[in-house]
Amino acid sequence: MREVEQMPGKSVEPSDWGPLEKRIGSRCAEFMWMFREDGIEFYKHIGTRRYLLLDSASRCFRRKDGAFVEVDFELEYRLVTGGANASRCRHRRREIRK
Repeated sequence: MREVEQMPGKSVEPSDWGPLEKRIGSRCAEFMWMFREDGIEFYKHIGTRRYLLLDSASRCFRRKDGAFVEVDFELEYRLVTGGANASRCRHRRREIRK
């Protein structure tokens, strides 16, 4: 059995694909599950190497100034995947955690 490094506030097992599957279905294959921090799942896009952050209710977040800020999923998804108009992304700020 392999030993798992423990980090305060972070979990590296078990992976949780549920929040991402609810949002994008089979396109989950474009991502790697990396870890969970304070209830937020960190998914890394294989092509762009950018992170998509989702909670258990599939709400989308971005980290800003040490806090998780809720953002629009569609805009963030385009930004993370390198989709069209990603540079015009405007985020609805709602700090929920530090």
